[in-house]
Amino acid sequence: MSSSPNAAVAASGILKVPRIHIVDAVVPNAGVQNPSMTIQADADFEWWWLSIFRTNALLKALIAEAGSGNRQFVYSGNPQAQNFQGILVDNLAGLVANNGALPIAVPYVMPAGRIYTHQFQDQTSGANNTVQFAYHGFALLKVATQ
Repeated sequence: MSSSPNAAVAASGILKVPRIHIVDAVVPNAGVQNPSMTIQADADFEWWWLSIFRTNALLKALIAEAGSGNRQFVYSGNPQAQNFQGILVDNLAGLVANNGALPIAVPYVMPAGRIYTHQFQDQTSGANNTVQFAYHGFALLKVATQ
């Protein structure tokens, strides 16, 4: 019986390779930015942690998965909420400045080639707001089994 990590790969047919997907934006004063992130085509991505950097805590974010009915990851629990702008990013993820990353309780598999849209909005800070989201996890590469 082999105890090497490659034995588990051969049995499952999946090789987990560390990977980070990044979303960068500069949100203008009283403005909105809508960057997207496309999962690399070579493998599905298993998302484990989310960390962020932002220059001002007044930044809000919305995230949606395109191609699946535009599944929203952030939404208002109040059906009467008008003009919902998203969650303050400090409530969404761990801050890089604090060596923090938000663990995903159950890792989420993002399919290869899938597009994830982001909306960043800052209506109150009075200055440009630089933001970077880092999705940490693993590329799930399919390998031939023995």
